[in-house]
Amino acid sequence: MAAAATAPARRVRTSSPIRRTKSNSVPARTAPRRAPARRPGAQLIPIAVGTATAVRQLPDSSLIVRMTRGRAWIAVLGVLLVGIVSLNVLTLSISATQGHVERNILALDQENPFLRSREARVSSAAQIRHDAAAIGLITATTDGLASVDATPRDAAIAAQRLAAAAGGY
Repeated sequence: MAAAATAPARRVRTSSPIRRTKSNSVPARTAPRRAPARRPGAQLIPIAVGTATAVRQLPDSSLIVRMTRGRAWIAVLGVLLVGIVSLNVLTLSISATQGHVERNILALDQENPFLRSREARVSSAAQIRHDAAAIGLITATTDGLASVDATPRDAAIAAQRLAAAAGGY
């Protein structure tokens, strides 16, 4: 019997614990769910969170770790520097082009008044009268102007003349 007293006590397994349900309890009342208020930029937030997560995990990615420990890092930095330098050169060339355009605009603005005065001189009334007299035209006087009354016979004569002129073409 002494052996039995020193042996470890065995646990008797019982089936799973009995769960007691509350049959008398009333389910809790819940308020109707409302749609969340939408902000104007609410759709951009998930994109920003995803981008921030990707950028945060980028230094730990195996590709970046392998690249920074090898010679590929030098090539990547070289490509990035070439890109930065090319963007600066492009910016400077655009600025130089803008300077040329500004000078052209200034020259045209200075030339415009000269051209306007030249046009006014060429198309002035005195110049037109002079050119008309050179080809044999005379200026009508205000004394010789009068209204003409048209009759139906005048319309018939005009129609005959137009028909005769149309046949000549």
